[in-house]
Amino acid sequence: MKELFLWFMDKIVSRFPGLLLRVFYRPANVAKEVQIDLRGERPIDPLIGVSVPRIFIYFQVTNHSNFRLGLDRMLVDLWFGQPVLNGAILQRHWILPRTTNTDLFFASDLTSQQLQQIEPYTKESPPAGRIIVSIHAYFESKLGRIEIKKRIERTKV
Repeated sequence: MKELFLWFMDKIVSRFPGLLLRVFYRPANVAKEVQIDLRGERPIDPLIGVSVPRIFIYFQVTNHSNFRLGLDRMLVDLWFGQPVLNGAILQRHWILPRTTNTDLFFASDLTSQQLQQIEPYTKESPPAGRIIVSIHAYFESKLGRIEIKKRIERTKV
C-alpha cells in the first residue's frame, strides 16, 4: 500500500512545474531528506605502498525525498589530525527518489608531506587525533539548488 502511494506521489510531483512545487516543498526541507555518509568497511582507503601513493574516499547518498536529484558537485576536505587535502567530485550523478547511490568516490594522489601525515593512522594503534571528512554537496532538482553540509568523524581508517 505504501509503495502504491509513493508511486502515485511520484506521478503527481513529476507533472507539476518547479515554481508551483516550491509552494509545498522547500529546498531546505528536501535537504533534510538526503543523507550523505561514508560507504563500507574501509571508506577511507589510502594506497601507501605503491609507486604513486593515492587515497580513495567512498560515499553513499540516500535520497528519501520524492524528487530526482542530480549531484552537481561535492567538495571534500580531509583531515588526519590537521588538514591534509581538499578536492571535489565533479562528475554528475543522479539519485532517484527513495534510492541509494553507492557509486560516488573521491580519489587523489598524495604528496610526501600528506603521506607522512596519513601513515601513522594506518597502524594498529593510530594517534589520538581524529579523521574528519567535511562535505559540501550541491544538488540540482526541480525545486532548484539544494545544498548539504556534513562533517563525518572517525578514529581510524
